[in-house]
Amino acid sequence: MKNGVSLQTTYLGIPFANPFILASAPPTATGDMIRRAFEAGWGGAVIKTLCCNPERNLANRFASIRGGGRVIGFENLELLSEYTPEDWFRDIRAIKADFPDYPIIGSIMGDSHSPDEWLTLAKGCQDAGADLLELNFSCPHGCPERGRGAAIGQNPDYAARITGWMAECPEVTIPIIPKLTAAVADIRHIGEELARSGAAGFCAINTVPSFFGFDLKTLRPRPDIGGMTSYGGYSGSGIKPIALRAVAELCQSPGLPVMACGGIVSGYDAAEFMLLGAPVVQVGTEVMLRGFGIVSEMKRDLETFMEWHGFRILSDFTGIRRDTVTSFGKLPTDLQYKAEIDLSRCSRCGSCVDACRDGGCQAVAWCLDQPQIDSNACSGCSLCGQVCPAGAIEMKSQRLAAC
Repeated sequence: MKNGVSLQTTYLGIPFANPFILASAPPTATGDMIRRAFEAGWGGAVIKTLCCNPERNLANRFASIRGGGRVIGFENLELLSEYTPEDWFRDIRAIKADFPDYPIIGSIMGDSHSPDEWLTLAKGCQDAGADLLELNFSCPHGCPERGRGAAIGQNPDYAARITGWMAECPEVTIPIIPKLTAAVADIRHIGEELARSGAAGFCAINTVPSFFGFDLKTLRPRPDIGGMTSYGGYSGSGIKPIALRAVAELCQSPGLPVMACGGIVSGYDAAEFMLLGAPVVQVGTEVMLRGFGIVSEMKRDLETFMEWHGFRILSDFTGIRRDTVTSFGKLPTDLQYKAEIDLSRCSRCGSCVDACRDGGCQAVAWCLDQPQIDSNACSGCSLCGQVCPAGAIEMKSQRLAAC
């Protein structure tokens, strides 16, 4: 416990020294990488997804979107682990011998027609010492063409059947956690079906189906694989809002514990998922971009957030804002908002004037070389505040008078 703040947590009865877990991704491609991650301070790790017939990955399989000098969006055509199940079972056993207090989560994938692959991999991970078992129902590229990955997660009947195979097998005793895709009409419906089939919890989400376009100088696609490309998985900070929605919905219904994943680049991001009810978070892309050492920064961020509010343990705030997210029809309709400008902070850049004039309600105009808001014209949409680079515009609310 540092400064009276503890980051220890549990997920489905498994203790974690901190809530930061490596997602099933290139940073967990080998046992040696997981060892180095544990030495760097990560609280747990999900191994790169196992299948019974590993394949070699394509080269040049990544693409990115940059903004402000850093990568803000990432695409990959990464397939599953290139290691055989036997290789991984051996590595899990060896890692657990050296790091007995660090949870390892097995990640597995099979087809939708036979339980044999799933059960063989599940029992192998469990016997090697894995603490939890993640079912990959969510990979959006390569696998769906073969009836696996997201092709299963988008079909509640297939996903429930496979979850049932795991839950009903007396030889599989560790908790079953399907990893879900956000590329569905209603993730709550999928979650409810899998909860009835025996899922103990969920991981949400995986990468989002995407196509990263073309290099306009060469007219070649991105990523460029011999002049061709395919649809990949979009990750990075840009998908955090999508992940937040999925986690919020699953935490509300069916309400099983969720491992949050998607767009987490800081401890502050992690805090948002925890406010919804996720006790642990998984990180993948940001580790690929910045290395294992970012976990120290993430832990400091989370501790700082807790100190702001006087929280001492993670359960003090986990889930306390879950019910603030609701359906559109339940939002209050008796509130009126008006924008106010703090001229002492205003840079006179004119962004609010341009945005409100051409995308809002024409309530902001120049007056004596400074922006001024016509409160009678202001509809309270907040567009001006969103574009203000100085944070000088605040939305003030008041209750509408009853008729």
